[in-house]
Amino acid sequence: MAESGIVLSMPNASEQSNPRRRVLCTPDDFARSSLLYVQEVGELAPAHPQERARAGHASFLFLCVESGDGRIREGSTSMALRAGECALIDCRRGYGHSTGSPPWHLFWIHFHGHAAPAIHAHWRELSGSPVVRATNPGRYLDIWRRIWNAARAEGTAAALKANEALAALFALLAEDASEPDLRTDRLASLHDWIEEHCAEDISLDRLASVAALNKFSLSREFHSLFGIPPSKAVAMARVARAKRLLRFTDDTVESIGEACGVQDPNYFARLFRRIEGVSPSAFRRQWRGGVNI
Repeated sequence: MAESGIVLSMPNASEQSNPRRRVLCTPDDFARSSLLYVQEVGELAPAHPQERARAGHASFLFLCVESGDGRIREGSTSMALRAGECALIDCRRGYGHSTGSPPWHLFWIHFHGHAAPAIHAHWRELSGSPVVRATNPGRYLDIWRRIWNAARAEGTAAALKANEALAALFALLAEDASEPDLRTDRLASLHDWIEEHCAEDISLDRLASVAALNKFSLSREFHSLFGIPPSKAVAMARVARAKRLLRFTDDTVESIGEACGVQDPNYFARLFRRIEGVSPSAFRRQWRGGVNI
């Protein structure tokens, strides 16, 4: 199954080169026509931050980050990927990745197969995102090792073992994508992010990228968890910041609106009134001059 001369050994800790190992595979006609099959499998731990981008690959890419962090891109969507998280990317759309600092250590698998597009599409509908947090990262590493060993062998038995391990990988990804507490944590983190970044230009696409969810799943699940759509959470965060500035600074109403991410003063006044029931100026008069406790 593996092409001769392609396996790269993992350097020892004293070496300064980028530690990596990989196996490139050449599946036979049986594997291509009937199985999920491995194209490449490897491990990456670069010594320094790096960035890679590729297009036109007829494959799917699984990544599992053991330590460090970085970003992964699928098509035009870029997402953070941290230790303990996994990603499943459709490389046909184009993909890229870049390490953070410190650089990440990750395990990866390129694979394909006649059923792979349909299985991936079903998983993406379930997960709503290319990224999931692993409830038990060691289980993914165990599957990676099974695939690594199968990829280094040859023959029908090795191809069937790789197919079995890839099916187990999909099953584990589906299990973690269905874990409700992980979704709740992700959306709670997004709510905190909105409060911190509410002065910036925030679109639904940007929120979806931050949360590593597609925007349809984000809208549905955010509303289910918080009782409001993401757009209202942004508006409320902006008004909350405006209230603090109106009470505790002498900034003009117009400048406060701009500081809260609303450039149009008329729209800011309407937004504030819609949420607070009074204009920004009236709110300031009500709360200024009293004892602040």
